[in-house]
Amino acid sequence: MTIYRLSRRKLLIVAGSLALSSAIGKGVIALETLGETAKSKYKWGMVIDVKKCTEHIKSLGLDKKPECIIACHTWNNVPEFEDPLRSPQWIRIIGLKNEFTGEEFYFPLFCQHCEHPACAQVCLSKAAFIREDGIVLIDYHRCIGCRYCIVACPYNVRSYNWYPPEEALKEINPKTQTRGHGIVEKCTFCAEIVDKEVQRAEREGRKPNPVPKCVETCPYNALVFGNLLDPESEISKIIAKEKPIRLKTEYGTEPKNYYLFR
Repeated sequence: MTIYRLSRRKLLIVAGSLALSSAIGKGVIALETLGETAKSKYKWGMVIDVKKCTEHIKSLGLDKKPECIIACHTWNNVPEFEDPLRSPQWIRIIGLKNEFTGEEFYFPLFCQHCEHPACAQVCLSKAAFIREDGIVLIDYHRCIGCRYCIVACPYNVRSYNWYPPEEALKEINPKTQTRGHGIVEKCTFCAEIVDKEVQRAEREGRKPNPVPKCVETCPYNALVFGNLLDPESEISKIIAKEKPIRLKTEYGTEPKNYYLFR
């Protein structure tokens, strides 16, 4: 497992790239349009308890993959090639260190499913899009592999698929999509699981409670997924009480993932 540490230089490069991509993207699709999604009863998001994540990752060992990554990559047919630089990664473990106290934090970083996604703004083929329920997806048939979205994303959570995934997959999960090579991929919040649970819940006349694979397999219950529009949902109650933070909100992306430091 690779631990990623963000440097000031990297942050400045990404910020500059985002500004350039935003200028290019104005001729493609307006940023305001992306935020005006059709009215929906659902707006899915996640809370990540950084303290719990840190405890688990330290106990597991920094050289081992936590359960959330294994489950995510297995379910979503994410290949692992011999060259780690060519392997797509839907979840990455980020390490941070408090310069004053020396305390270290470790937590998963993946697509933030922004309300104003910079990736969709710069996408030339409009393959990247935001659904009514706030999940940001990629139409793999439309993706032309230009990688503008990778440059535009301020979270560095998109991967380019260099090789045919089946070359590195021991088994293929038929319940979710596979991708070809030469395109971009990322976390989908396990959209197929979300959709199936929503359909079932609406038939049964109850509130849906979808559980993405990373949430399902976390042994520390460090990940909470739910409907941000429902004030009675667990995630809404945590946000209201604990006041978690969102990453890089200064870019105006309005991410739907919240990180709880306590």
